[in-house]
Amino acid sequence: MANTLSIPGFSAENQIGFETWMERVIELADGVRKDWGPAAVHDLRVALRRCRTMSDALNEIAPGAGWRRVKKESRELFDALGELRDAQVERAWVKRLVPSGDAVRKHMLRLLSRQERKRGAEAARALDRFDAKIWRKLGRKLQSKSEEFPLESIVFQRLALERLDEAVVLCQRARKGRSRVAWHRLRIGLKRFRYIVENFLPQRYGTWAPDLKRTQELLGEVHDLDVLRAEIRRRCDGFEEEAVAAWLQKIEKERAVRLDEFRAIGSQPNAAWQAWRAGLPTGYAAKASPTPERAMAASAG
Repeated sequence: MANTLSIPGFSAENQIGFETWMERVIELADGVRKDWGPAAVHDLRVALRRCRTMSDALNEIAPGAGWRRVKKESRELFDALGELRDAQVERAWVKRLVPSGDAVRKHMLRLLSRQERKRGAEAARALDRFDAKIWRKLGRKLQSKSEEFPLESIVFQRLALERLDEAVVLCQRARKGRSRVAWHRLRIGLKRFRYIVENFLPQRYGTWAPDLKRTQELLGEVHDLDVLRAEIRRRCDGFEEEAVAAWLQKIEKERAVRLDEFRAIGSQPNAAWQAWRAGLPTGYAAKASPTPERAMAASAG
């Protein structure tokens, strides 16, 4: 069930600053050199993403070369970690969906293990090229600039509202078209909204986090299943049609469960989308869009 807005006590001094997150990337990068497991790779990529998304938002509010430099310096490593992470996640899904002994399972695990090794080597090379000295210098230089707009500032509230309105439109399109691409775009749109709230509106994030995280988890798993479905279709030509069809049916079943839960989060009384909109100022978005509840109602059925 969605949460209504209730602003808890907040102290800006307790918030982690931009420079601290930049430094955290360096610490996690040192750790991942010793452990390329899924958890370590995930943590480093999340830290990089936070720095990149904070830079995106701050560059939109007060454009500057430093924010763009953060994106440039991290792009290769971030992308390489994403490729590795995809292989690790798909491998975990294959193990999860069907018990051992299945021929398609064995085939896909072998292919994905090979892919993981290849992408791991590419990520290691990208990490070797990542310049920690430049990264640390950027963090120190940009910290003061990041403090020019205080947390919970109206500029961040406005940006969050714009991101939410964009996500509402994407949700309409996904529910009407129901294509893999449309659901993927909605996932990205909701991420963009979540990152603004998480990084710059901590009062609201404390209340909204459960629903924001759950919607992201659900759409993320739908995306993982879509990628796995495409991989199976592409790589299992030599198997009996019945065996491949059984896998595709299993994937579709798991996918449908997650989409049903996602729809429920948006359509129940006091829905999450309504709470998010109610907790942001009206009249600031660049373009007027349907309210979340109207978008959900229009695309239901």
